[in-house]
Amino acid sequence: MVLVLAAFFNAILLAPAARAASLVTVTLTFDDAHLDQMAAAAYMNSKGLHGTFFTPSGFLNSDSLHMTTAQALALQSAGNEIGGHTVTHPDLAQADTGEVTRQVCDDRTNLTNMGLRVTNFAYPYASSTPAIETIVQSCGYNSARGLGDIASQIPASAGMPLSETMPPADPYLTKAPDQIDSTWTLQNLKDLTLKAEPGGGWMQYTFHHINVANNPLNVSTANFNALIDFLVAEQAAGRIIVKTVDQVIGGTVKTNPAGPPPPAPITSGNLLRNPGFETAGPVAGGAPSCWVPGGYGNNTYTYSTVTGAHTGTAAEQLVMTTYLDGDAKILPPLDTGQCSPTVTPGKRYTMSAWYNSTANTQFELYYRLGQGNWQYWTSSPLYPPSAAYTQVTYTSPPAPAGATAMTMALTLTSLGTLVTDDYSLTEAVLPPGAFQPLTPMRLLDTRTSSGPVAPNGTVSFQVGGVNGIPASVSAVTFNLTVANSTSFGFVTAYASGTARPNASNLNYDTGQIVPNSVTVPVGADGKVTLYNQSTGTAQLIADVSGYYVAGTAAAAGAFQPIAPTRFLDTRNTPTPVAPNGTISVQVGGVSGIPANVSAVTFNLTVANSTSFGFVAAYASGTLRPNASNLNYATGQIVPNRVTVPVGSDGKVTLYNQSTGTAQLIVDVSGYYLTGVATLPGTFEPIAPTRFLDTRNTTAVPGDGTISFQVGGVGGVPATAAATIFNLTVANSTSFGFVTAYPSGAPLPNASNLNYATGQIVPNSVTIPIGPDGKVKLYNRSSGTAQLIADVSGYFL
Repeated sequence: MVLVLAAFFNAILLAPAARAASLVTVTLTFDDAHLDQMAAAAYMNSKGLHGTFFTPSGFLNSDSLHMTTAQALALQSAGNEIGGHTVTHPDLAQADTGEVTRQVCDDRTNLTNMGLRVTNFAYPYASSTPAIETIVQSCGYNSARGLGDIASQIPASAGMPLSETMPPADPYLTKAPDQIDSTWTLQNLKDLTLKAEPGGGWMQYTFHHINVANNPLNVSTANFNALIDFLVAEQAAGRIIVKTVDQVIGGTVKTNPAGPPPPAPITSGNLLRNPGFETAGPVAGGAPSCWVPGGYGNNTYTYSTVTGAHTGTAAEQLVMTTYLDGDAKILPPLDTGQCSPTVTPGKRYTMSAWYNSTANTQFELYYRLGQGNWQYWTSSPLYPPSAAYTQVTYTSPPAPAGATAMTMALTLTSLGTLVTDDYSLTEAVLPPGAFQPLTPMRLLDTRTSSGPVAPNGTVSFQVGGVNGIPASVSAVTFNLTVANSTSFGFVTAYASGTARPNASNLNYDTGQIVPNSVTVPVGADGKVTLYNQSTGTAQLIADVSGYYVAGTAAAAGAFQPIAPTRFLDTRNTPTPVAPNGTISVQVGGVSGIPANVSAVTFNLTVANSTSFGFVAAYASGTLRPNASNLNYATGQIVPNRVTVPVGSDGKVTLYNQSTGTAQLIVDVSGYYLTGVATLPGTFEPIAPTRFLDTRNTTAVPGDGTISFQVGGVGGVPATAAATIFNLTVANSTSFGFVTAYPSGAPLPNASNLNYATGQIVPNSVTIPIGPDGKVKLYNRSSGTAQLIADVSGYFL
């Protein structure tokens, strides 16, 4: 009764008394916290109207396409309402009571903790039941919006009411027209209000995207702004009043109980719940327990539980009846932990399933950040149609930084029928010699720990058992940087507890900040030792980007480290390498290395050069690539790590591009076994290939980033987990450093390459590839720099 009186009172103020019974209340609602809604809100607010933004808390701050907390707070400060919309936007009718309660209550708690006033709710996909309505009420909400219960231009809505009653008969399932999509005209939008005006009541508009071309739920800016102008005119004429949901429903801000904790995750064996579909779900005739239908794009599909199982009595069938794009699948839900398997960043997961299909299929993977933000991860290769049940297995790349859970399933991406059964998901077991990439992390910085390393002194740092690295690993890859040196010298890295080798990893001048990438065996105590050969002190920094699994390498593409060993030193030969000359180094069949290996890792040093130039390393007997490994100035002593294919004769060729001579030194630290790499973590070399050269585009600005595609181009598979490339900086307008990291991960506290103004300097980089197949480079400088990346291989 209070709401009726309030509506009547407003009608007296805003409209002639004769039209009071026809006054329509219009509410503009926006779902899912899409960033493109901000511009729409600005226009709406500039005209004196305000809306309700139903916001999944897990979407805020998730990526560049969604709002931040600050933007949600700004909407609220401008007079708009923020409503609840669950944590991860699931189909609540497919979830059990515990998950529904977490989704609804925890979403309100999350938003409230951000400083938002939250009193009303909207069901994702308009999916609700009487039991879910009760949970929404118990979580302190004053109302909840459905969809598709009011007549609109949608043919199936013919005969439905023209508006919701005031007050709503059921505040926990308020009626609204279907969500607005790209097929709606401006007249369709206006008609919702115009047709409701004679009878009065409440009209809720539901928007998703504003001005996002090709999105099926898009409304153009022109149509949206024209609708706002129309509503402003209708309100001025006294035929409608525009309010937020909170202004319509009213009520106090109620307390909010916490949702129950999710069940303890499965941590060993098969991580999936109900992997064979034998337990029915909460909806009769619906998806099995812990599985839900999913898909995207323009297609039509049906799903059902069938009896033609691989084992047991149940399998899941998908039938795609119309297809333009996108996919369809039955997968573990994108939830807060009821069913989705828990994962650890950096670890890989092996999945398998039995299927029969009339069309191609593939695994599609998603991962969760925190408790609410689900992201697309990657897809497996395509598997062909099969008339009989066939098992397929796929191992994921390392779980992205910040990942807390994952989900996956076989999909249909074309017309056809797919039947699946007996899924499995386990933590991957990597073969000895497999590489496990890591987002770079700083494991040593003597500037903040032990202080500078003394002349001819050593410092050791722990690798095994640190930050998720196993206690026993065979080798480690890290970027070594020297700083604040009080004299010239060089650094040698080697396994703790072993004899120091006659080799070097990094040469430096007094006061110079210089990096070099290192791959070196790890001692039995899990440590690496660094020796400072100098008459002065030096600060040493180590940023680890991956490790190799312990054990004797046997699989094709697996890595076998050796104690750093000098294979070439032209200073001990009659002549240095001539201008534009080459020299080959025998690797296969020497010092315990097998005669046939696919690639080798070594530290390359140039010394006593009589002019400036660069060195390119490549497999003997192959064409010299358009790539470089080491740039040098006249007289400069400069090193760089090289990973390069080995020729069929077991040799690597070094080319000296210069007008002067240069002495070259090669210290080998390991090799990759020959054969085609197929197992996760194994390495496949490619002829060094230029993947990025900003000299052909635009220099990277100070504190700017650039991404380049690795996965899916240049012979690198889309599913590659990590890559090795030589990074070169040129034409810098100030000093600085570059950090390489996987796309989609936060910027790490690490560096790969330090440079002075105008300096041309290279360094080898071993880095995970992001879920989108890209690697990101950050230029920390006050000036611009040109960046060049020459890829020499990838890890599966």
